Amino acid sequence: MAKSYLLYRCGGNEQRLPVAIFTADGVDEAREAPTWLRRRHPENELLVLGPGEFFEVIEEGQCPPDEWKKAAARLEHSSLSGREG
Repeated sequence: MAKSYLLYRCGGNEQRLPVAIFTADGVDEAREAPTWLRRRHPENELLVLGPGEFFEVIEEGQCPPDEWKKAAARLEHSSLSGREG
């Protein structure tokens, strides 16, 4: 059964930066998300790790609701600000 996951980029200047919300059939598939996303979106700088950085994947049910909402809002805002209108 598919579940929703939140992908964070950790370390660097911003300690924890939301990168994407996605669905996967399980935690093993979810852990492959950074590699999959990097292949399909090579232009996304958030998917390129610097020294000391790493990805964190959190299942929606394991994430505090307020944290999930803030991350989703930040992702929505960043995707809207990147659009031409």
